[in-house]
Amino acid sequence: MRGVSRLHGWRLLLAMLPLLLALAPTAGAQDAQTQRLLQEKRLVIAADNLYPRTHGSLIITQPQATLFRLTQGVIGRMHGELIACSLCTQLPNSLDGTLVTQADEDGRTVTRATFDLLPNLRWGDGTPLDIGDIEFGLTVARRYPPQVLDPTGITARIRSLRMVSPRRLEVLYEGTLCKEQLFVPPPLPRRLEEPIFRADPQHYLDRTLYFTDRTRPGLYLGPYMIDQEKPPHSIQLRRNPYYAGPTPYFERVDLLFRDATAAEQGLLDGNIDVLLPKAVREEALVRFTRERRDRFKILWSPSTTLTWLTPNFSRPALADRQVREALYLALDRDAMVRDLTLGTSLVAPGYLHPGLPAYTAGFPRYGYNPDRAASLLESAGWRRDKTGQRRNAEGHPLALTLSYRAGDHGVAQSLAEAWRTMGLSVSLKEETDIVGAFRGRGFDMVLSSITYSAISPSMPQFFLSSAVPTPENGMRGLNFTGHADAALDRAMDGIDLAGCTRDDQRQAWVTFQQHLMTELPRLPLWFNSLGTVFTNRLEGVGNPPFGDPVLTIQRWRPRGAPPP
Repeated sequence: MRGVSRLHGWRLLLAMLPLLLALAPTAGAQDAQTQRLLQEKRLVIAADNLYPRTHGSLIITQPQATLFRLTQGVIGRMHGELIACSLCTQLPNSLDGTLVTQADEDGRTVTRATFDLLPNLRWGDGTPLDIGDIEFGLTVARRYPPQVLDPTGITARIRSLRMVSPRRLEVLYEGTLCKEQLFVPPPLPRRLEEPIFRADPQHYLDRTLYFTDRTRPGLYLGPYMIDQEKPPHSIQLRRNPYYAGPTPYFERVDLLFRDATAAEQGLLDGNIDVLLPKAVREEALVRFTRERRDRFKILWSPSTTLTWLTPNFSRPALADRQVREALYLALDRDAMVRDLTLGTSLVAPGYLHPGLPAYTAGFPRYGYNPDRAASLLESAGWRRDKTGQRRNAEGHPLALTLSYRAGDHGVAQSLAEAWRTMGLSVSLKEETDIVGAFRGRGFDMVLSSITYSAISPSMPQFFLSSAVPTPENGMRGLNFTGHADAALDRAMDGIDLAGCTRDDQRQAWVTFQQHLMTELPRLPLWFNSLGTVFTNRLEGVGNPPFGDPVLTIQRWRPRGAPPP
């Protein structure tokens, strides 16, 4: 019996040998990954499928924002997050007297904010940061429309800057500003950039070293600097030896920009350590969550990132409010959130996240109601023909092209199926340059996401009549719909003039929200919970609430390495 057992064991081993051999490369890859993390101190992050080529329009696209947060710094709240002041110790506040609203000598209301900067702030070449760099950053930001270098719109309200002590920056703003609104444009190294700007201000963003020579250490204040570029696929960062904040464990960070399928495979092969939210498809997040908990950790965090639809009002059908409401009512958003995001996202009750101070109820809601949607389309003159296609009185079909970015195909497909059921003809178009699609205004409908915070002027920037891109303003502006409404402009003025208490803000924002949810210039779908995929070989990872995951990178370390 013992011989039979031994024979059976050998047969079992031989039968398993192909499987063991197949697993060997994977194990080897995992060992190599561990060695790289511990010894090379190099981290590989799949950041997006879009390569961040320019320094301008910093916060318009997620890959540009990710690169900015790793290499630069801000004074005041970072756009889109409830994370404040990467170059100072805390935001000014009214409790300790660092934020004061008062009348100036002419009786006009001003806000005086005092920022305590981090000690020993230096650029990546060791040059100390000085007031001239901060002033030059303000000069450049004022030269361009708000969405280019100032996504908040606050720059225009800065009256003066001055250093009242070696580490204390005093900023005087026009009007009343709350601490959540405080913003100073990112400092720029005056000694390097000012000659370029002065020589040709109009074309500065095409000639800046941040575009032409991005490996200059003196350009950076953040924890990392650009060391090498291989466009359009990768950017290699190295640790900034002069960074004033906590030193991150990883000496090098490789940012990869590739399609989502390749990024996901790189994670499985052990060549990639982190998939940031825009580098992974929703369906892959669902799959990793269900099937890959043994090798990866998926961290979900709530966010103010709103997935919404932008119709082009130059298309007559989409300029019709009845048609927009019908398209909205045809969507079973609860089912989409459940099926596409494992229920992690929040169906949008309006344009503001319910967790934000300015949110309040009391405006129209739109649930799934296909019967009402059909009735609205009929009323708008779009009736079904014998094939089920909706046409107007002239026989033209109700058709649209839905544009979307890579990684959002599953969502786009669900939207298209819902609208086809209502008798629309829907084509899908994957955009490699979603910003370019918006700017040119050659689209029908765009599926995209924005990130914002309230109290913040950033949301109104998408609806101001003066923010419609036109040939006269160089196609600048964020109101890509083309919808212009004087009543809505007045509601946005009310937000700007409101006080800082919760009641003040809610009163101002409720009028704005009521108008938006009545007219539906854009269609809010849901607030995303950001899903970031990390290899289990990393510790200290975490997503800050309402923030970019890379904001915690200084705490990341290999498993087994001592905490910082």
